[in-house]
Amino acid sequence: MTSYTDYLFLLSPPEHIKNEIARYKKASVKYIGDFSSMNSPAHISINQLDRQKPYLMDTAFERLESKIHAMPAILLHLDGFKYFEHLHSKMTIYAYIRSTPAMEDWFTLLRKNLNIKKALTPHIKVVRNIPEADYKKLWPNFKNKKLLEPFWIYELKVLHRESFGTTAGKWEPYKTIRFKNTEGFAGKESWVLKKHAVEEIAARKQIKLF
Repeated sequence: MTSYTDYLFLLSPPEHIKNEIARYKKASVKYIGDFSSMNSPAHISINQLDRQKPYLMDTAFERLESKIHAMPAILLHLDGFKYFEHLHSKMTIYAYIRSTPAMEDWFTLLRKNLNIKKALTPHIKVVRNIPEADYKKLWPNFKNKKLLEPFWIYELKVLHRESFGTTAGKWEPYKTIRFKNTEGFAGKESWVLKKHAVEEIAARKQIKLF
């Protein structure tokens, strides 16, 4: 690594969610052709720290790990699709994560532990930063799609890359920190929900795409 390093914090959903989002990306290619995020694995972005000193970050992670270990795993629910607009008439279509009191409390605690000041709206990008014309072709297909999927998140993943130099821009795994509190916000009832979520996933029928 060079003297400066970037760090990316994210939550990685299980394989069945990654595969489902990949299916929607592939279906989108039929309408608008290739786009920049079509091969990006599904994930929930949490935070990015640019141009950090690695030796300082190593020390910071030693303090951070105990806080993350003390957090419980979280049950999230995909619930259809939404979109937001960027500058210069660029659009992003994303899989919406249903807001619940437990989810909001969990992400508030995560923000506190990671010292994130900005608001955080968890979501999974499907088609990112596309021209408005392409968005208008795609959105009617996403608008009324019912993607209802529960899934558990058990760990925080951290990637890193050189801030400058020939390998700048290539993210590599740096650290995985597991959420180890098995009680959770709702106590043992959360783990009953886990069983129900697994059963619901197993019973899910194939979603017909556009």
